[in-house]
Amino acid sequence: MHQLKIIVLLSLVFVASLAVTFVAWRHEHDNAQRDLQSSLDFQLHQTTSRIEQRMASYEEILRGIQGLLAATADLRRSDLTNYVQSLQLGADFAGLQAIELTRLVRSAQSDEFVRQMQREGYPDFHIWPAGRRATYAPIVQIEPAIGRNLQFLGFDPYAETTRRSAMEQARDSGMVALSGKVTIALNGGASEQAGFLMVLPIFKKGAMHDSLAARRENTVGWILVLFRMNDLVSSLYGEGANGIVTEIFDGALPSDDTRLYPSGGSSDGAAAATGLAASEYVVIAGHSWTVRIHGTPDFTAQFGKDKSDLIGLAGIGLSVLLTLVSWQMATAHARALRMAETMTRELKESEECWKFALDGAGDGVWDWHILVGELRYSERWKEILGPDEKDHRGGLEGWISRIHPDDLAAERASLQACLAGTTPIYLSEHRISWSDGTWHWMSVRGMVVSRDSDGMPLRMIGTISDISDRRATEEQIRHMAQHDPLTNLPNRILFSDRLHLAIARAKRDRQHIALMFVDLDKFKPVNDLCGHDVGDLVLKEVALRMRQSVRDSDTVARIGGDEFVVLLPTIGSRQDALHVAEKIRLAIARNYHLAGRCLEISSSIGVAIFPEDGTDPLTLSKNADDAMYRAKQSGRDKVEFYCAETLSATPSTAD
Repeated sequence: MHQLKIIVLLSLVFVASLAVTFVAWRHEHDNAQRDLQSSLDFQLHQTTSRIEQRMASYEEILRGIQGLLAATADLRRSDLTNYVQSLQLGADFAGLQAIELTRLVRSAQSDEFVRQMQREGYPDFHIWPAGRRATYAPIVQIEPAIGRNLQFLGFDPYAETTRRSAMEQARDSGMVALSGKVTIALNGGASEQAGFLMVLPIFKKGAMHDSLAARRENTVGWILVLFRMNDLVSSLYGEGANGIVTEIFDGALPSDDTRLYPSGGSSDGAAAATGLAASEYVVIAGHSWTVRIHGTPDFTAQFGKDKSDLIGLAGIGLSVLLTLVSWQMATAHARALRMAETMTRELKESEECWKFALDGAGDGVWDWHILVGELRYSERWKEILGPDEKDHRGGLEGWISRIHPDDLAAERASLQACLAGTTPIYLSEHRISWSDGTWHWMSVRGMVVSRDSDGMPLRMIGTISDISDRRATEEQIRHMAQHDPLTNLPNRILFSDRLHLAIARAKRDRQHIALMFVDLDKFKPVNDLCGHDVGDLVLKEVALRMRQSVRDSDTVARIGGDEFVVLLPTIGSRQDALHVAEKIRLAIARNYHLAGRCLEISSSIGVAIFPEDGTDPLTLSKNADDAMYRAKQSGRDKVEFYCAETLSATPSTAD
């Protein structure tokens, strides 16, 4: 019977030790996985930002060509060739395969059009694919006119469903449109690569195109830019983490059929094995892409701080050791057992050995005798609280007085729950004041080790550890995930949260709010002529001026390359919003003395008011964006309010 009791006791000791080890292992493993996921989310945000910035640059190229065609009375082929060459498209635009110019040709005019092209120096010119169609849109000029690009002269993209859909969308909206996934033949058709088209319509010179009917009537052709997706993505990457596998899909439903990048393949198997993944939707010219990234074992090795295996091995070893010690104690001679009991009683009186053992693990130890109100601390406790601290022995109230007021309620609730037996462990993370007046984060743990016959707590023992460094790291990661790294302004994610909260508050209090979309004018020439370093300095200065032009309660955010938004959560009238918008516009328009240069830029500002111009974030943002584009179309360097009556006469603008 005695042997059976010993076996049961040893089994309980071993199982309990393993249980504690498992809890510690699981806690460390979960924390490490959360840290890895946060790092991966940050890498995803950087990737999507680079895609948005690059596509914005491509839109500017198309608008420049559209402006050239509209402004030149007698445009020759060499004019477009010289213009494209002047753009100096380098390695950063490696994904751009060709800039194509198409002409709209009716079926009855097609034969004469082909003969005209042949007379102009293209004797082999013909419209393909063959077949009679009511309307053709053959490629009549392609730049750069070299190599495999020339074989596409005469190709009619209007005959293919995906390309035609994008061309009709661009024609009807009057704005840049993005096509769905298209297949690009390489090496004479020996291989293929996924790609897409960016399309902008060409209207008849001098003709109106301020309505849907006018745009359809006066469209004479399109400007198409063809991109190879693999080459485009390869040119995007700057400094980033190693071990990231990127996938891009056309639309919101990832599949092999909608895969844009990598062409003809799926994500790396090693990346899938890690289970680390993050995805985000990107909207470009009204068309959605899904960007998904995976973390490979290399990424885990670079950012992972998982010490769970070490904790598990150490815990198993300690469990075995504790079980062996328990076995030796349980099977010793009766005299040795009596001596052990005597030593145990003495050890319970002092318990210094156990406290020193815990101090060796880096934690301070506290011992609270609840009935007498005595609270004792270990030496390590004093070291954690700072070298200027003297004697910490005293009652509980002395310790409570040092807890930050904002953390006191939660700490009290956790302690009372443990004393009442509702929870077995007392666990609290709160700030305490140091002798130098600063606040430090502490993790305090404890458990009731003794109760009377009525269940009232008599004694509680616990530990304390300084977690200020961990808290600072978590706050830094959170800040990086919610702010633009260049200007330190809130990014799109944080701004969206604040906009949702502002609208909810305005609905509840029946107040007005104002949303402004601010787009810089003449910023691209600054980047082209002075370089991106100077451009970055300009963006930082613009951000500073905008922050100085609004209240502390207002929010200024950067959501794209040279695009900013401003949220005024409370306004009295539209005049208040106009006053702030004009203040911002004038601040941006002041000269910039940077890097030994004097630069001039301006801004176009669109304003939408809640609830008149929208009662939800999407509608309010779209209407502010429409107002901003109307400001640009009206001559730039202006402030425009959203006006629903004007919308029918103004081309709708994609996000």
